[in-house]
Formats: sequence, structure tokens, C-alpha cells
Amino acid sequence: MALRRMAEDELGVPSRLRDYQWEGVAFLYRTPGALLADEMGLGKTVQAAVALALLLRRDSGIRRVLIVAPASLTTNWLREINVWAPSLTARRVQGRASDREAYYLLPIPVLIASYEQIRQDGLDRIPSGTFDLVVLDEAQRIKNRNSATALACLLLPRTRAWALSATPLENDEAELRTLLEFLKSEGPVRRVHGGELSRDLDRLMLRRRKTAVRAELPPVLIQDLPMDLSAEQRAEYDELWTTRSGLVRQHREDGEDTAALLGLLTRLKLRCNFDSSMSVSSKLDALRVLCDAAGPSARLLVFSQFVKTLEAISVRLDLATGLVTGSMPLAEREAAMDRFRRGRAPRVLLVSLRAGGVGLNLGEASHVVLFDRWWNPAVEMQAIFRAHRFEREEPLHVIRFLVQDSIEERIASILEQKARLFEDVVESSGMAGKAFTKQELMSILGLSAGDLTPALDESGE
Repeated sequence: MALRRMAEDELGVPSRLRDYQWEGVAFLYRTPGALLADEMGLGKTVQAAVALALLLRRDSGIRRVLIVAPASLTTNWLREINVWAPSLTARRVQGRASDREAYYLLPIPVLIASYEQIRQDGLDRIPSGTFDLVVLDEAQRIKNRNSATALACLLLPRTRAWALSATPLENDEAELRTLLEFLKSEGPVRRVHGGELSRDLDRLMLRRRKTAVRAELPPVLIQDLPMDLSAEQRAEYDELWTTRSGLVRQHREDGEDTAALLGLLTRLKLRCNFDSSMSVSSKLDALRVLCDAAGPSARLLVFSQFVKTLEAISVRLDLATGLVTGSMPLAEREAAMDRFRRGRAPRVLLVSLRAGGVGLNLGEASHVVLFDRWWNPAVEMQAIFRAHRFEREEPLHVIRFLVQDSIEERIASILEQKARLFEDVVESSGMAGKAFTKQELMSILGLSAGDLTPALDESGE
């Protein structure tokens, strides 16, 4: 309670933090080597920012802090610190090598750098004793100890170390050892069995899941919206479906079917989104209706795995839209998200599923639309969690488009099986369901091994 009163009364921290978050703030404040492993959307960045403000305010021996994060998250860190820890002076490391070196030498209390910058600068441009506390966000980035990035992070001088990760490394002993080595700041971790390593990590880790703090969060309301294809889409889809076995045989390489199966599946999925001219779409018609029904104050995130689909939506929706894809420069992505957050046009933000898994904080959204389904349910949940943040007060409406009598129904069935098999989709996201197996692909496409074997001609050749 004393920490909470100081944070709110003296440091200007907003009083909107939830009870479980104050528990996380206290854990970080009191633990020199701490792994905060809360599930996505529970506010790990916010908890770390408030704990940093408290440490730098009190006579804790912490004078300078380095936050290392994926490049796509560095701007988000600066924004969250400005909102939740306004007493802190924080800067992003930017520029060429000589510019970055100046950042490290200047007495800036909190510096935010990317993993790429630390990989380049950690061994040569950061003097010993520069930082007292090093924070690694998305700490699974150092799981491979032999990588240049991991070595640079491990060699950063520090008296305290925090790691933030929604996917703690619990299943590989070498990865676990690397994480503990960073947290303990004492050099290589002694060789012990995996069970003892796990117990060591448990002592340093705080992990909460959304199911455990459900009473403090608004619900996620998921609705499947079935629909039929337009006549143009159905004709093109049925032509592909009828000739599917021949198309797979035609595009196989060196007798390997998987790539050809994936290629055909992608073509069928695209036809479920738009016809070949990218002008006709039953899903687009449904999205128009949904935008009208949601009302002028609603803000919608629309996810698709296909950038081509998102570009077609942006041209044909007849509403102001923004676009975020992984190939866009970071500054353009940030600008699009800022316009969406401010509540003006655009009302609709179109996001590629690959770009939506990491780095987005879009709790202002009222609706999430999955225009098409990804191969892995964990990736979809990561995208949904970009909007289901702890700050929101209202339920989040999630609508999943589903074309009837199509491979989308088959994909949805397998995704449901995977979700049941791997109940904790976040923790399984790094291990399971990265792609469908060949057998699953053939099942989705209604093919058997015999369909992929060319028929013999009359001569038997």
C-alpha cells in the first residue's frame, strides 16, 4: 500500500491500475532478478514502467535503466512511460553509431533501445557501469545463447535484471539456462537438471493468466458469422476445387506435395475473400453491414493474413481506413495506429495477422474482425489480445467470418481441435500448430494419396 500511495500521490501515476498489476509492481520493485510472465494484454509494460518510477524515486541505488525491446515496441514503451510514469525522463536510442554512443554517455535516466542496436553496440559502445538495471522485453529473443544478440545482452553490466515475456521458456533446458543467466547477473548458470532449473525460474517468476484475473477484465465475445460466396466467387472457387488434384500434381516439386498443397489452399482461401478481379466479395458486403450496425463511434480492427486482401478492402470499403502490415516502415505503422487511437478517421484499421501478433496496443478498438482464419489459433488470439487490454472497460466483440461449404469450414474444425488440444494457446504458440501437417492439408482439401498419383496411360507407363 505504501508503494501504491507514493506512486499515485508523488509520481503522478494514474489510479487506474488494477490490483493484480500493483502486485506485479511490488514484485518487480522487490526482486533484483525478476521474470514478469503475465499473459498478453495484462499490462506488463505498464507494471514495469511504474516499478521503474518507484525505484528511481527512492534511494535504491538505481540511477540509470536500459530497456531492450523489439524495434516495433520501442515507440510503445516511450508512450506507456509518458502516460503511466510521467515522472520519468525516457528517450529512445536513435541514429548512426556515433549518435547512439552519445545516448549511452548522456545522463538520461531511462534509455530504450532495440535488440538490433544492442547487438551492434553492446560490446563496443556501452561503457561498463553505464546501467544499473537492464530490462528485456519479449525476453525470448535471447533464447539462443550462441546468437550475437543473446551474447550482447548477457554481457551488459547490471546489478539488477528484469525480463518480460508472455511465453516463458519452460521446455528447453538450454533456453532456460540462458534466461536464468541474464536474471541472476552472475555469469553462467551451473549445470543442473531441468527440474531444478524450472524450480529456480519459479522463484524468480510471476505469471498471471487472464482466466485468473477474469473478474477484473471485461469479457471477449466471440461470434462466428457464416455466409455464402457471391456467384462470381463460387464459380471460381468450384473450378479450383474440381481440378484440385491435377493442380497439386502440376505444381509439385521433386515429388514433394506439401508446397503444392499449401499453394492450392492459399488460392482457395483468396477466392473465399474476393473474386480474381478483387472487386466482388461477400465478406466485404458483410463488413459494410457490420460497420453500419456498429455505429459511427465504433472502431474496428480487421485482420487478414493476406496483404492483397487488406489493400482491396481499403479501396472498396467506402470508409476511411488505415493499413498496418509487416512490410511497412515502422514510422508509417505508428502513424496509422496513432490516427486510429485518437478516435478520428479512420474508423477501420486493416492489419495483417503477421504484423498483429507483436507490438500493437489498440485497446481503443470496439470490434475485432477476423476476415480470414490463420493456421494457428495462438496467432489469432495474439491478434485479439492487441485489443483486449487491461485498460478497456467495455466488452470486446470479435467476429470471425466463415464461408459455408468451403475449406474455411474445414480449417475452422481443425483449429478448434488444436485449440482444445493446446488449451493455453499463448504458451503453446511457440511449440505447436505452426503449420498444418501434410495429412491435415490433404484432409482440408478432401484429397487422398491416390489423388496425388498420376494415372498410368494405356501402355502402363
